Amino acid sequence: MKIRVLFLAITFFYTHLLSAQTPVDGQPNVSKIIQEINHLNTLGSVMYFAAHPDDENQRVIGYFARAKGFETAYTALTRGDGGQNLIGKEIREELGILRTQELIEARKVDGGQQFFSRANDFGYSKNPEETLSVWDKDQVLADAVWNIRKFRPDIIVTRFSPDRGGRTHGHHTTSAIIAVEAFSLAADPTVFPEQLKYVQVWQPKRIFWNTNSWFFRGKGEKFEKDKYLGVDTGEYIPVLGQSVGEIAMAARSKHKCQGFGAALHRGENIEYFKLLKGDNADKDPMEGVDTSWGRVKDSGALQEAIKTLQKNFNPTQPASALPYLIKVKKELGKLDQTNHWVIVKTKKVDQLLLECSGIWLEALTPESIVAQGDSLTVNISSLVRTSSKVTIESIKVGDLEERNPSSILTENKILKEEISVKIPENFEVSQPYWLKEKATKGMYVVNDQKMIGLPEKFAEIPVTIALNIEGVTVHKALNIYQKRVYPAKGERYIPLKIVPPVALTLDQSVWIFGDNNSKEVTVSILSNTVQFDGTLKLNTPKGWKIEPQQIQVSLSDKGQKKEVKFTITPPKKDSEGELQALIESSGKTYNQGLINIDYDHIYRQVYLKPSTAKIIKLNIDKGNANKIAYLMGAGDAVPESLEAAGYSVDILSHEQIKASTLKSYDALIIGIRAYNVLENMRYLQPEILKYAEEGGTVIVQYNTSFRLKVDQVGPYPLKLSRDRITVEESPVSFLTEKHKTLNSPNKITDHDFDNWVQERGLYYPNEWGDEYTAVLKMQDPNQDPVDGALLVADYGKGAFIYSGISWFRELPAGVSGAYRLFANLLDYKPTNSKDIK
Repeated sequence: MKIRVLFLAITFFYTHLLSAQTPVDGQPNVSKIIQEINHLNTLGSVMYFAAHPDDENQRVIGYFARAKGFETAYTALTRGDGGQNLIGKEIREELGILRTQELIEARKVDGGQQFFSRANDFGYSKNPEETLSVWDKDQVLADAVWNIRKFRPDIIVTRFSPDRGGRTHGHHTTSAIIAVEAFSLAADPTVFPEQLKYVQVWQPKRIFWNTNSWFFRGKGEKFEKDKYLGVDTGEYIPVLGQSVGEIAMAARSKHKCQGFGAALHRGENIEYFKLLKGDNADKDPMEGVDTSWGRVKDSGALQEAIKTLQKNFNPTQPASALPYLIKVKKELGKLDQTNHWVIVKTKKVDQLLLECSGIWLEALTPESIVAQGDSLTVNISSLVRTSSKVTIESIKVGDLEERNPSSILTENKILKEEISVKIPENFEVSQPYWLKEKATKGMYVVNDQKMIGLPEKFAEIPVTIALNIEGVTVHKALNIYQKRVYPAKGERYIPLKIVPPVALTLDQSVWIFGDNNSKEVTVSILSNTVQFDGTLKLNTPKGWKIEPQQIQVSLSDKGQKKEVKFTITPPKKDSEGELQALIESSGKTYNQGLINIDYDHIYRQVYLKPSTAKIIKLNIDKGNANKIAYLMGAGDAVPESLEAAGYSVDILSHEQIKASTLKSYDALIIGIRAYNVLENMRYLQPEILKYAEEGGTVIVQYNTSFRLKVDQVGPYPLKLSRDRITVEESPVSFLTEKHKTLNSPNKITDHDFDNWVQERGLYYPNEWGDEYTAVLKMQDPNQDPVDGALLVADYGKGAFIYSGISWFRELPAGVSGAYRLFANLLDYKPTNSKDIK
C-alpha cells in the first residue's frame, strides 16, 4: 500500500526533514569561557520541577544558570509521549524520543541540565487523582528523590501549584505534589534506602511555586503579586551580549513539535515565587544559602587560586590562563574527592583546560549504522591550536580497545589515529534506555538505578581520550559520529548506533478485513551487514492462514533492501490479533524494524520497533464511500489507516483544494490542526464549503481555539473549547439513536467504544448553531458530560462534520469500533438532496 501524494511539495518537505542532522557542538566562544571562570567561585544549585517537555520556565532556568552561575536542572516527570506533534507523524514512544531531544537542545541554550522520571505520559488528565490512578506514585516519587539526592539542589522550584487540582492538567498538579513530598523525603535515610549505595541523603533549603497572573485567570480569582517574592529575571549579561529573556526564548523555541517558537524577549521580566515548604526568603530565592567555597572545608587556598585565575585571564590569549587553571586543579585535588562540589568543579576546570588550550577532538566512523558482529572503524582526530604542550596518553574505545600512543600534538596540525574493533555479536543494540523493556500504561521500566533520571545514554561506545596538558592529565569522553556534508547545509553529525544485522518492516501497521477475501502483506527486509541469510516467517493468531509458510531470504550487501509478499486469509468469524514478522538466522531470531526520527534541530534518533501489526477481521461496511481526499494539517497517519481498510486515499496539495477537483471524491477529510497551522486556510475554506454545498461530505478533525486561521471553522457558528474526554474507557451514549451516522452503513453499539486508546477526544466545541446535530454524549469520571464530540450539519446537498474524537490515535491503533463509526461518517449524506442551507 502506498498513499498517493499528488504534489511535489510534500515529497520535498519530508525529504528535507530526513536529510538534515544537527551539527556537533562547536568550540565555546571566549565569552562563555569568561563566564565559566567567573562562576568557579559560585557554589549553588537549583532544580525546577514540572510534568512535561515545554512546561519548564526557561526564564527561571536561564536566570539561575546563565546569569547567576548556579548549577540548574529541570526534572520533567514525563517525556511528553502523550502529546500532539505539529511537525511530523510521530506519536507515543516516537514522540517521546523527539521531545526528549528537544529538551536536551533547550538545555544547551539556557544552561540547565535535564532529568526525567519513569512516568509515562498517558495523555491528558483532568486531576491528580486520575493521574495517580495510572502512575505508580511510589516509583515516580522514588525517581524525584533520586534526582534530588543526585543533583543536591539548594532550592527547588515547581512550575505548578500542588493545591490547584482540577484547574489544570492532572500531570501538572501531580508534578508539584511529587516535588513537595520529595523535598522532605530526600533527607530521610529510611526512604528508598537502596539509592544510598550510589548517593547520599539531601535536604534542600526551601521549595517554591513559580507563579504568575496566568494561574489566577479563573472566575473570582485575583493575582496579588505583593504576596510573593518577585525577582527580575530579565537581567542583561554583558559578557554574553544577551539578556536572560533572549536566551530563554531561544531555548523555548527548541520545542518545535509543540509549536513553541517564540520571539526573543528583552527588558524587565518579574518572576514570582510562593514558598511551599522550608525556610522563609524575603529578598532572594537563594537567601541563607552559602554559595561560596565556604561550604567546603579547607578550601581557602583554592579560593585564592581561582581569584588569581580570574584576575589574570586574558581573553585574547586564553592559553595564558593554563598555569592558573592547573593551579586551581591541583588545589582541588587536595580536597575531599568525594565532596559534591569538588567533583562538580573539577569537571568544569578540566573542560576549561581543554578550551583554553584550544584542543579540538573528534571521533568519526564511515557509517552511522553498524550491526552486531561487524567491524567498526573509528577515526580519531586531535588538534591543539595554541603552542600549549599536549600529549595524547591513551585512547579507549569503550571496553573494546585501548591504545597508549604517547603522541605529542603539534600546534595547528591534526593528528589522526585509526582504530578498528569487532562489535561482539551479543553487544547491546541501540535503543532509548527507557524503551528496552515493555512499559505499562503509566510507567516505563528501567532496571538500572544509575540510568534512572538521565535524558539518554551518553554514547553507544564512548571514546575516552587521556590528554596531558602542560603536565596534568585530563580525560575527555567523545561520542562517535558519522559526518556528512550537504551542499545546502554543510556538516551534519549522525550518532553511531549499533543495530541487529537485519531489520523487518511490515508495510502497514493495521490490516482491516471487511470480508473473507485474502490480502497481500509486504515485508521489507533491510540488511545491516554485508551478507545475511535467513528464513522469514509470519506469525498470526489462531484461525488466520498464511501462504507461503516461510520464505528464504539472502541479502549480499549492507543497506540492501528486499520486499517479499505473503498472502493472508482471515477466519470467517470476527477476530483481532497481532501479526508478527520474524526472521531466523544461525539459531537467532530477529523481529524488529528500524525507525529513524530525523529533524534539523535534533540529532538523528534510531528506535528499534517490534515488527508487528494489528490484523482485524471486522464486520465493516463502507457503503458508497471509496475515493477519499485528504488535506494534511499538522501531520497524522489517518490516510494510511484508511488505506488499510480498503479506501483509496489521495493527499491533495493546497492548489488542488478546489470544488471542481473535489467533486470526484466521495469525502474530504481535513487533517488534525489544519485550521491552526495552514496559513492559507482562509482561502481554502470557501472551496471546502462549496464542495460540501454541492454534495460532498467534509470531515474536520480536531483543532484548538488558539491561533485559528479562519473566523469560523464551519459553515455555521461553532466555538471550540478545552473540553475533552481523557479516560478512554469512559461511557458513551447516543443523543440521537436514529441518526444516520449511528446506523448506516454500520449499526453502532456500545461495544464499538471498547478498547480505545489514550483518550476519547480533545478540544470539543462547547457551543454551536442549531444547524448542527450533536450525536454523542461522553462523560469522564466525576465530570460533567459533554456533547461536542461529533457534530453533523447538513449543508446544501452535502454535509459538514466536525469531530474532536482522536481519530489520529484510534485508527492507527486499529480500534475496530472507531473504523466502523468513521466509515459511517465517510458515507454520510443528507437524507434528501434539496438545498437546505
